[in-house]
Amino acid sequence: MESVHSSVQREKRMSRNRKALNVYLQLNEAMECLQHICTEGCTEVGPYDGEPPSKTRGPCRLFRTCQGLQRLIRHFATCEKKKLAVPGGGCAQCKRMWQLLRLHASVCDQPEPCRVPLCRQFKMKMQMEKDDDGMWRLLVKKVVSAKVMSALASRRKMEQGDRLLSG
Repeated sequence: MESVHSSVQREKRMSRNRKALNVYLQLNEAMECLQHICTEGCTEVGPYDGEPPSKTRGPCRLFRTCQGLQRLIRHFATCEKKKLAVPGGGCAQCKRMWQLLRLHASVCDQPEPCRVPLCRQFKMKMQMEKDDDGMWRLLVKKVVSAKVMSALASRRKMEQGDRLLSG
């Protein structure tokens, strides 16, 4: 009986861990899309200081995430509630965008001229405040580790594809 209970608990714990990992992988994907949109542009939203996005360009690798993020960016740019509020305020969508911009700044390893809006400002603010929010630091750590795991997984897939082609 105890063994069955232990097995059930272990299965629940593994399920929670898989769900959490999936969330961190989705956040990492959102960070990749944000960087992609702000540097290269995508189907509807482009860099603020570059050429407008190409409508003829095919869908990008992370199309669904990019499409949702582009909708969020367009809303964020025009929302009246955001203009009345401080960073982190406004409607639920604007709050989500503020959090994504802050998360990007927390994980950004780009040299100084990062093209994601507000990245430098968030970095400076974090350095000045020495943010002691343990939950936020944990989230950043988990997203960074998901980024590494995702890079390793894609590298492994490429190596397996190379082996299939050469073999």
